Amino acid sequence: MSKRQQFFVYSIIVLAMMIWGLTFIWYKQVYAILRPLSLVFLRLLIASPLLIIVSLLLRKLQRIRREDLLSFMALALFEPFLYFLGESFGLKMVSSTLGSVIVATIPLFAPIAALVLFRERFTLFNFAGIIVSIIGIILVISGESGFTGATGLGVLLMFLAVFSAVGYSVLVKKLAVSYNSFSIVSWQNTIGLLYFVPLFLIFEWDHVVQVEWTLPVILPLVELALFGSALAFVFFTFSIKKLGMARATVFTNLIPVFTALFSFFILKDKITLLKAMGILIVIAGLLLTQFNFHQAKRRTT
Repeated sequence: MSKRQQFFVYSIIVLAMMIWGLTFIWYKQVYAILRPLSLVFLRLLIASPLLIIVSLLLRKLQRIRREDLLSFMALALFEPFLYFLGESFGLKMVSSTLGSVIVATIPLFAPIAALVLFRERFTLFNFAGIIVSIIGIILVISGESGFTGATGLGVLLMFLAVFSAVGYSVLVKKLAVSYNSFSIVSWQNTIGLLYFVPLFLIFEWDHVVQVEWTLPVILPLVELALFGSALAFVFFTFSIKKLGMARATVFTNLIPVFTALFSFFILKDKITLLKAMGILIVIAGLLLTQFNFHQAKRRTT
């Protein structure tokens, strides 16, 4: 990639992490009214038709080939189905801070899958960068009450989301060879929505029809759909295609950083000196993983 292309890819993946950092705040706002299953279903109900329409207008929507149908069904099973079940129910049992930190462990597992399945190079130097970022994350949440009140089931559900994200990244890496980002995200959300229909009708219909739909509920729900389920996934899928699975997933370490920053601006949480140091360390670790790749690439050319 040229430097201009690199700048574009890095910009959109950071933007995706910003959006996903915000989703932890939007979740808590919507949970005041909606149950997790209803939230996920309505989120996809808004996002899926919009993605299909936009993809058609941009002439980006590709048909699923017969031989790839099972891969797309598995993709949607990982995300949005299993991931959102784990994340949505998990966040009812853990804090936003702890939830974002668990999600940030995805880079610890993704390089292993990338190495085994795709032979992506991820050196000890790269892993050192991940460890540095994890240390920074610990500093970001250190001293908070973010771990209080968490249940074991909540933590397990959040890790279900983590491993679903790894499985999703594996399939995206495979499908991105033949399909563009708009097609992948459009079909994953549409198929995922179909997975959720029976659960919603059986368990949540009576709940939703009794909800009082006010702006404080509708606004974060629409934000979750348009930005969290649509735009961020398009950006992330494109980034996996350009950067590779291991290098792209490292950026999820930025999620708790952005959650902390947005909590400061939106929820008026404090940013202590320890948090500020943690944020800088996370960024330093992230840069460490990316810098090493370019050095290795230059040595081999």
